[in-house]
Amino acid sequence: MATRQLKVLTEKGNHTVGNLNSLKIRTLAHGAIVEGADIDNFTLVELGFNADGERTCKQLSDVTKKSYLIATPEARYMGEELVDFYNAVGEYARIVYLDEGLRFETSAFELNTGITEIRNGLVAHFNPATKKFLIHDGTHVDYANAKAKFLVVSNEEDLEYTNGKELVRFEVLES
Repeated sequence: MATRQLKVLTEKGNHTVGNLNSLKIRTLAHGAIVEGADIDNFTLVELGFNADGERTCKQLSDVTKKSYLIATPEARYMGEELVDFYNAVGEYARIVYLDEGLRFETSAFELNTGITEIRNGLVAHFNPATKKFLIHDGTHVDYANAKAKFLVVSNEEDLEYTNGKELVRFEVLES
């Protein structure tokens, strides 16, 4: 017979992992309340307000909108792994401004058609449809209109705390 506790103890998450790599970051004071749907860390969000006047965030819906990085610190208990964490609807999340030069790593990426390997110097923008950063050579049709643009500056494979997820390090070019 199954139990809810057994399910919790045996299932493993598959959420995005990442790191902030800049010494100084600017964050939105008091964060923002997640609305609409759960959001993985180290993806992009847009900001708004709810009926009570509180700051809210939701997954970025359009590349032309102003965006921010959601990067809430994890508090690990009972053997939880980083792939188990996400930002749930109704919770406050840490919001990081995408200042030029900010560096961060994320496992939320995909390669555009024709790109077979990650190389320093490629560029990326966030794809709202897949909720991942799309890495390409700068010729993707949405890149010209994307408000936030990123430069690929490194990639790391199978780091100790990423549960085997490959990370790509981005540097903010424009936001």
